[in-house]
Amino acid sequence: MVVASEILVDTSVWIKFFRFSTAAESIHMDGLLQAKAVCTCAPIRVEILSGARNDRERLHLRELFSAIPVKELPLDLWEKVEEARFTLARKGHQASLVDLSIASTAAHHQVPLWTLDEDFVAIQRVVRLPRYLLPEP
Repeated sequence: MVVASEILVDTSVWIKFFRFSTAAESIHMDGLLQAKAVCTCAPIRVEILSGARNDRERLHLRELFSAIPVKELPLDLWEKVEEARFTLARKGHQASLVDLSIASTAAHHQVPLWTLDEDFVAIQRVVRLPRYLLPEP
């Protein structure tokens, strides 16, 4: 397990948090939010806000995310995203630009990424990003 002051929480974890309040991930996320240990990035924010069921929910999510620190992906890191996507494609894996930008953001800021998305396993072959794992009970 990685111990960090901030954790980049992927969309997959947020979805579980919003849909299943009694799941272990949701309970753990509550603690991280209370400890102000959660950060985000633009692609995650866009995925969450654009997935809202209606405008009222979207505005509520926007308010929630306005309190969470944002890690930016510097413009020069888009070349690394390009290289990683090229390398993965040559190995038979078509990684999404969103996932690669999230991974590159975590790697650049050395912030552990907490995700439930298995696509990041392949991405880790070419992007050295710290991962966060749910602590054992």
